[in-house]
Amino acid sequence: MKSRRVSNIGVSSNRDRPLKALRNYHRLIDQVDNVCRRIQEAYAEQIACEKGCAGNCCRIHLSVFPVEAISLAVALKKMPQEMVRHIRQKARQVNSFGPCPLLEEGACLMYASRLIICRTHGLPMRNEYRGHRYIGFCRKNFRKLDPIPDKAVIDLDCLNNNLAAVNQLFVSEFPDRVDLSPRISIVEALLLNL
Repeated sequence: MKSRRVSNIGVSSNRDRPLKALRNYHRLIDQVDNVCRRIQEAYAEQIACEKGCAGNCCRIHLSVFPVEAISLAVALKKMPQEMVRHIRQKARQVNSFGPCPLLEEGACLMYASRLIICRTHGLPMRNEYRGHRYIGFCRKNFRKLDPIPDKAVIDLDCLNNNLAAVNQLFVSEFPDRVDLSPRISIVEALLLNL
């Protein structure tokens, strides 16, 4: 797969600019982690998610906003070179029907830097489809709790709106320097040249 080029990020007079521009995204991640932690602690007996789960959450190919792609690429760049080579090799070999290139032996190779969708997957999410509101979640979770209490549900529209706003702010920091699509696959993010 062809790697996208990120023009001049980190080449400006202030090399820390991309990291500073990612602060809002990292704050959002902290907020999402707090919500997820609260749900997981309150409903621990209802949540089956664990390392090595045979569910499908890591078996689909996702696309992400530029802020998420750059954050993932920056985190990858900080890893030991041997691991960077390994992850990029896996990314080059993945096909559109295989699992996420970061999935290995039932675990995420970049778990601490995982994307927001990965952090929330499996938990109850309030969503709307064709005018109908529903709560979606991994069917291995919350088997013995019906209905699911509101305090256990994440509002997907609210989360997506916050993420889109953070992304827009991030992209506005680099108006002529970032040559990226509105959405980027995880594979493309892992192969970005920063």
